Amino acid sequence: MRRLLTILLTFVCCSLFAQQDSLQSFSDSVLTAQRSFSDSDLSGEAGLSAAGVQRLKDGTRVYADSAIYQGMNIHLDLFTPILELARSKGKVQSYEIGMSWRLKQRLYPTLELGYARAELDAEGAHHNGQGGFFRAGIDLNGLKKRPERLNALLVGIRIGTAVQDYQLTNVQVVSPYWDGGVPYRFDMPHKIGADCWGEVVLGCQVQVWEGFQMGWNFRLKILMTRKAKDGGGLPAYIPGFGYRDDTNWGINYYIGYHF
Repeated sequence: MRRLLTILLTFVCCSLFAQQDSLQSFSDSVLTAQRSFSDSDLSGEAGLSAAGVQRLKDGTRVYADSAIYQGMNIHLDLFTPILELARSKGKVQSYEIGMSWRLKQRLYPTLELGYARAELDAEGAHHNGQGGFFRAGIDLNGLKKRPERLNALLVGIRIGTAVQDYQLTNVQVVSPYWDGGVPYRFDMPHKIGADCWGEVVLGCQVQVWEGFQMGWNFRLKILMTRKAKDGGGLPAYIPGFGYRDDTNWGINYYIGYHF
């Protein structure tokens, strides 16, 4: 009987030691797996940092300070169509979009494209024309650098040009040499005209949700083309510039998205 008890005790002790070794092996396996998972996470974060781009919980991309290119903005102007329709009582339509590239959180090279048409009476003639325009320039951000935010206070310059097909009809001319200074009228054929101007721009943009933005620009425009090359009549309205004058102004209120 004593021998049987000894054998049973020996068997139980061996079983307990075996179970303890198994638990220790399982625990070591779990710790090894956790270390491997943590190492893979760290290497993934390092990969994002090395690429210079990280993404926050709200989807915003955050670029490293050393990254030169930090995304692209696309803007759609909402205010200019309303302003032109109101000022001209429905006789002028103008639409434009803008694209800019964020460099070093400070510089924004910009390209703006648009289309306009106008049918109005101005300076003793009836103007009917339509055409496209583009502006190119650069903006400087005056706010403190914050990689996680797209807010900006901008000052910049533009060079703009427009090409349009226009016609002047019912043009009134008064000559003192014929008919005693009595005015007479005539029509001019369709012409292709080009104009060029410069701009000083002041504006701001605010991040409203993830990559979506809203902002405005105030523009002071200075016309560079003052005379027609062929001596003919000049268009009364210039796409992208507005009514022909030595200087003009404009306001854009836009929504956009940052890619």
